[in-house]
Amino acid sequence: MRITEAHLYDALRTVIDPDLRQNIVDAGMVKGLAWNEEDQRVSLTLQLTTPACPLKDYFRSHITTAIQTVLSKEWTVQVSFISQTVGGGSESLPQVKNLLLIGSGKGGVGKSTLAVNLAIALARMGARVGLLDADIYGPSIPILLGLEHAKPQVREREGRPLLIPIRKYGVEVMSLGFLVPPGQATPWRGPMASNTLRQLLVETDWGELDYLIVDMPPGTGDIQITLAQQFRPQGAIIITTPQKLACADAEKAITMFRMPLVQVPIVGIVENMAYFWTPELPDRKFYIFGESGGRMLAQKYEVPFLGEIPLLESIVQRSDKGLPPALSDDVFLAAAYDTIAGEVARAVSRLALVSSV
Repeated sequence: MRITEAHLYDALRTVIDPDLRQNIVDAGMVKGLAWNEEDQRVSLTLQLTTPACPLKDYFRSHITTAIQTVLSKEWTVQVSFISQTVGGGSESLPQVKNLLLIGSGKGGVGKSTLAVNLAIALARMGARVGLLDADIYGPSIPILLGLEHAKPQVREREGRPLLIPIRKYGVEVMSLGFLVPPGQATPWRGPMASNTLRQLLVETDWGELDYLIVDMPPGTGDIQITLAQQFRPQGAIIITTPQKLACADAEKAITMFRMPLVQVPIVGIVENMAYFWTPELPDRKFYIFGESGGRMLAQKYEVPFLGEIPLLESIVQRSDKGLPPALSDDVFLAAAYDTIAGEVARAVSRLALVSSV
């Protein structure tokens, strides 16, 4: 059989992107298709909507099967990936493709810990990531990253001074905690707090970012509304524990982001402290705060359930030492954050593609 481009494209049309629900050829994802009959080798490049796409193995496997079905199993298939992150950006932050808010209705649900480890997991997957500690009443990201004594430098660009974020674990980090002495209270009034956050956002030299993760203060107040109205974030991720009280407060956060004056899409819900687990009893899960509260909340509001994080002693120990669990050698622990990061990347891409239609 004489191999033609048409044969190969027909084979590739059987590979469906599960998010776009379209085959990879008609979706315009296939680039640089080539083949060599002497070496029995096919190569192509697949363009993804984010460098943090968790479906690379899925695409590689299905593309290989599709090509070998048309040709033969003796053929080698090489798939490489490029990405063009989808996202809207804003006039105030034109270099940021996706501004994502990490929110919760109440404190103490692990929002900051999730924000740090999500940012690191996305960066490890190949994305350019920034992290802003917007909880100006109690900035905790410097502790979680072991940056309690870090001080950002300032550079001048086009006649205006800009803060240079601290780079740690592949993430560009900025926090009010870098600018005030450790332990000092920051008793802001509402308008002052909102203005301070706006300054941190626009007066930091973030560079080109695929994602800027913003760790929001708990609640549904001035800061959340101001940020949503002035910067038009691409989405909000809601953190809750399974506990009924925490879910009730998370529900308020969802309805706030959906208010007509706010209108921030909900990327999905993460359930933190979902269950207690110990290696000594690997087959047991202890539901200390209740079971599946976050999952049921996601079903109620018809938003993605992005995943769950167990309640583990090692998360607390590592976080207190400034060693994010997402970097742990414990595969079980790191995989929990990797899974959530992959789901976030997929959900953000889906939101961007829907809004562009």
